Amino acid sequence: MGEQDNPDQRESLQHDLGQQLGSRFSTAVVLFHAAVADRAGLNVTDFRCAEILLRLGPTNPGRLAAATGMSSAATAQVLNRLEKAGLVRREPDTTDRRRTIVHPVHDGVPQRELGQVFARFGARVAAVVADYSEEQLRTLADFVTQTTEILEDEAIALRRESTD
Repeated sequence: MGEQDNPDQRESLQHDLGQQLGSRFSTAVVLFHAAVADRAGLNVTDFRCAEILLRLGPTNPGRLAAATGMSSAATAQVLNRLEKAGLVRREPDTTDRRRTIVHPVHDGVPQRELGQVFARFGARVAAVVADYSEEQLRTLADFVTQTTEILEDEAIALRRESTD
């Protein structure tokens, strides 16, 4: 704690931040992604899987299943819909022709349309963060990174607990 921190005020701020992140912010993120998915003609699960594939890069369906906690059958259905939507393409694995590698498609019409949606969102967020100092931005980036890691770890733990 800094010299100027009031313990009661700090606790209140931490509580308010936790409430905002755990409720309003997280709900807004889910609703935003549901609206973007709808705009792309997808359900939100398919849309999030497409985002995961963009982050992972070319990968096999098993890795996507592991990353999402979905069954192999559910993953195959998602990939069918993503391929039909033009967001992924499947190719035989050059090292093992029995396997498939899923490649995110970066340059199609759906990606351009989604790019426009995210450009508007990005511009609005950029306007917000423009008022923060470099030190504050580092703090925010650290917070977001650590919180994201916690969310990912907790999702894995919850999936494990539900199968035990």
